[in-house]
Amino acid sequence: MRNYPYDELPRYFVDALGIRTGYYEVGKGNGRPIIMLHGMSTSADSFREALHELGDELWVIAPDIPGFGYTGDASPYTMPHLLEWLAAFYAALDLPAAALVGHSFGGTLAGSFAATYPDDVTELLLVAPALLRAESYPNWLKKIGFGLRLVELGSAASQSKLWLKRQIRAPFYDAARQDDSVWQRRLQDYALSRASSSVIRATAYYYTRPFLPQIHHPTCLLWGENDTVLPIADCDTLAELLPNVQEVHKLAECGHVLPLEHQETFQAVTRRFLGNGRVEIGD
Repeated sequence: MRNYPYDELPRYFVDALGIRTGYYEVGKGNGRPIIMLHGMSTSADSFREALHELGDELWVIAPDIPGFGYTGDASPYTMPHLLEWLAAFYAALDLPAAALVGHSFGGTLAGSFAATYPDDVTELLLVAPALLRAESYPNWLKKIGFGLRLVELGSAASQSKLWLKRQIRAPFYDAARQDDSVWQRRLQDYALSRASSSVIRATAYYYTRPFLPQIHHPTCLLWGENDTVLPIADCDTLAELLPNVQEVHKLAECGHVLPLEHQETFQAVTRRFLGNGRVEIGD
């Protein structure tokens, strides 16, 4: 574990809904696939450690969501269109029903996909998902609109290096614990992010609460107790709204980037909840 620097993985490409989609794939491909969906202003590379560690046992696929990493842009940038893209990604790879792992914005996409295409999803592992984010935007900002660049985050590459260094460390509980190579990768992710502001616009008007009770897939929730991006209180709310939550793990000394900050736990939960057997780890 933590054999830094982790090598870059081979990157593959496929056409999904007319969007050139970059993705990673590890494992032998026998059995049920696990699709990992990353958060805003990052890429599938945020799962690099997990892909290296889990590929010996599990079949894991991690695409770059449109507008991030090496995947092309989507137009219009709306949740319904992104759900169509994910369905097309399934079809392009001829995938059977898959388990979905979604972190932050990727969690919104995973949960929404499970509600829209229930037969294509087996289980959900939601890592600090932004499923309730629309409720956190003030009404005055929605009325004004997002075109005034009040929350414009989509041109991170044009920001100062000092701003970027602060930005990529902010979601972590203790950034000093991370290997230097992690920061180089995250700077690269920010440089390739084009759709961060589009994600904010798309999620601000996309209310998930009405359809959450319709998601009956076995679900596991993971959250950092010190998350400053999405409040830990959202974890309890989702545990009440989602009808089949089987595991809830709140991790101490952990911020928003749980797959990196608590790699061992994230990988153990993935292996056990989405492999054979159920999670039996201490919180």
